[in-house]
Amino acid sequence: MNYIYEAEGKTKGEAEQMALAALDVKEDEVTFEAVSSGKGFLGIVSRKPTVVRMFSKTVPIDKVIKGTIITLIRKMGLSVDQVTVLPDEESYLVQIETEDSAILIGKQGRTLDSLQFLMNCMVDSRLRNNKRVVLDVAEYRERRKLRLTKLAKAVADRVARTGQSVLLEWMNPYERRIVHLSLEPDERVTTRSDGNGVYKRVRVLPQRGRGPERENGRDRGDRNDRGNGGNRDGNRGRSSERDGNRLPRDVNEEQDIDFNRKENFDDQ
Repeated sequence: MNYIYEAEGKTKGEAEQMALAALDVKEDEVTFEAVSSGKGFLGIVSRKPTVVRMFSKTVPIDKVIKGTIITLIRKMGLSVDQVTVLPDEESYLVQIETEDSAILIGKQGRTLDSLQFLMNCMVDSRLRNNKRVVLDVAEYRERRKLRLTKLAKAVADRVARTGQSVLLEWMNPYERRIVHLSLEPDERVTTRSDGNGVYKRVRVLPQRGRGPERENGRDRGDRNDRGNGGNRDGNRGRSSERDGNRLPRDVNEEQDIDFNRKENFDDQ
């Protein structure tokens, strides 16, 4: 069983009281284990603090999650100002306030994703009724959702207009689901996930039987469709990606979109 909180104080009693106060739990709901006693050679008190670890007996799941994430972030050498756990039908949303938000989020949210993976491993699935623990820092998830939704709609317009498929950047399952659900009502396009592992790429394709949208009385994508041999991606039978590397852009190849670039959110 993993400990749910780690605290330190001048004495063991002080460290335990600090842990109880931090999670607002009672003594009969937990057990403690001393990691270091704060005593040196021959029982002489050293300058090192006493460190204790708190284990749950009957602690509510939201407080277990809160204590675990605070301890995990502090182990990284980062600060935590406040943690709020909001349960819903599918998950436990953990909102984290910290001065080190940029570090916790990481490039394209990769650090936050890694922490989230660790949390789901550390907190017993039976305690959380198999619900997922979802971490959010500085409302990053919500901002990301809005950006991905806007991107998905812009890409759908491009695919419908040109008749070319579009391959988006690597995304985690949560982000891919946002794109899939955003375009599900759009009858002009369809989506699928390409790749293996946790991070995959979403491909947006024109629906079968639907050509490119017409503008000014002619097909804007007729030149791109000519000679593609019936391949629905318009790639002349070539593979759309090799080892995750982008192919040179050609009028008959699908487009790779970097959704971190601002211009890709503008209406095309």
